[in-house]
Amino acid sequence: MLILKGLIIILRRNFVFDILIKGGKIVDGSGQPGYLSDIGINKEHITAIGDLTDAEAGRIIDAEGLIVTPGFIDIHTHSDLTHLADPRAESQIRQGVTTEVIGQCGVSLAPCTDESRKGIFSRLGMPDGGTWNSYANLLEVMDGAGIATNVVGMVGHGALRETVMGSNAPRTATEDEVTAMVKLLEKSLEEGAFGWTTGLEYHPGKMATYDELAALCRAVANVGGFYATHARNRDSQYFVGFGEGLDVARETGVRLQISHINPKYGCPEHTMRNTIQMIEWTREEGIDVAMDVMTTNWNHTSATAYLPAWSFSLSGSEFLELLKTTEGRERLKINPLPMLKLAAEEKWDRIRLLDRPSGSQYLGMTVADIAKELKTSCWDAIFDLMLEEGEAYTGILLTGDAFAEEDIRLVLQSPHCAVVSDTMALANEGILKGKQLGVMGYNWTANFIAHYLRDEQALSLEEGIRRITSLPASRIGLKDRGRLSPGTAADVTIFDLNKVKDNSSFTDPTVYADGFEHVIVNGVTAFSQGKRTADRAGKVLRRQ
Repeated sequence: MLILKGLIIILRRNFVFDILIKGGKIVDGSGQPGYLSDIGINKEHITAIGDLTDAEAGRIIDAEGLIVTPGFIDIHTHSDLTHLADPRAESQIRQGVTTEVIGQCGVSLAPCTDESRKGIFSRLGMPDGGTWNSYANLLEVMDGAGIATNVVGMVGHGALRETVMGSNAPRTATEDEVTAMVKLLEKSLEEGAFGWTTGLEYHPGKMATYDELAALCRAVANVGGFYATHARNRDSQYFVGFGEGLDVARETGVRLQISHINPKYGCPEHTMRNTIQMIEWTREEGIDVAMDVMTTNWNHTSATAYLPAWSFSLSGSEFLELLKTTEGRERLKINPLPMLKLAAEEKWDRIRLLDRPSGSQYLGMTVADIAKELKTSCWDAIFDLMLEEGEAYTGILLTGDAFAEEDIRLVLQSPHCAVVSDTMALANEGILKGKQLGVMGYNWTANFIAHYLRDEQALSLEEGIRRITSLPASRIGLKDRGRLSPGTAADVTIFDLNKVKDNSSFTDPTVYADGFEHVIVNGVTAFSQGKRTADRAGKVLRRQ
């Protein structure tokens, strides 16, 4: 364009792009109606959207008949260690996920002591392969790992507690210890973490007082970070569990994300309705609160989470010795704060073995059926499996049929509810073969798109895509991701809406989803026409 004597003259020229996506239906992440258009990408950014018929490009993707969206953002994952073990992130890339938020439910790889880092590796049945202690060191290691997705780091409350208080301290923190945790959190935020998380149903989070949580939230609020909480209770005491998070946000001004809000078996019928109302009331006060949901009925967690808090003070060898005695097993069955009422009520036909470090035996079976095969009681079946695993017993995962479909549909009607996996980036071959975290880990976006958006039309396609793109981006504070517009990062997912299929099952949970055609991360093609490329262009994103 030239300006000559007050006249504007448009000079015609052919645009040249690295990648040109032609003729797709653009669902841009805003929630607005989709439209047919072309997208031009140069290097790491989208540089043009419109009629690019005459443009030239190094690579042209024919997207006619396909849906073109921003890369999906999974705001709640546990991929911390798997990004280092196998940075390809196959299970996420192959279903359109380009950004993951790690460090959830109070568990993160840093800050840490050498001892606590070793414990994290052992829970995946892996030797300690780390060298870091600070959050800055961890992010540097990830920078050099050649990761496939972008990674947003959160600081886990458990990591702070273990670093300051020692491993598995089953007690409240002193004032000095809280002060030390705050300083450690502040340092981690300065080093690039976006916020912090709690897992208040788990040890050691369940030992935290309100004042401890508020002190840490103030540190996050001071820098504009956000706080994601796995609430203390989601069944019969849900009002206290969710209310605690809302009160902390009200007192400290921290931005609050209620993680996987799904109420659990044992909750009153009105739980989800009341919880949404509590959130709306809090938002009316000017408090920044939102939530996310898993679109599954299955609630997965470690088998050790079913045990009483005092057991976490035991070393691995002490715990295993306790399992060898009848008296010890009887003590372990008594838990005044049960993680899952299905277990407390011994509904073992609704609880399945999801994963174990040593192999695939019994995977997908109910605890009731495992007990029958072992000719023992259900609790003893779990204890026997723990003994078989030895020091890796913490890697046993169970999943319970604990969530209700009607609750999922109800909370999806809130515009503030994102959709998440609560899983980890995995692969069905290589070092992570056979590992899983949640039966839908390989198919969670396919389940959401195919079932809730296409078939059931619980939300429009455009609004549903917003829940896994611009909504999580805004919660995190990512201004250049989650939308398709000139200048934003070139994270793009392209899929055939009619062919998207959720292939998840307990009998074969590591089958990749169908229907995803192309996935681009930071302007680099990671997946194309059913084939994975060798390129890994993910980035560690740091809070600015």
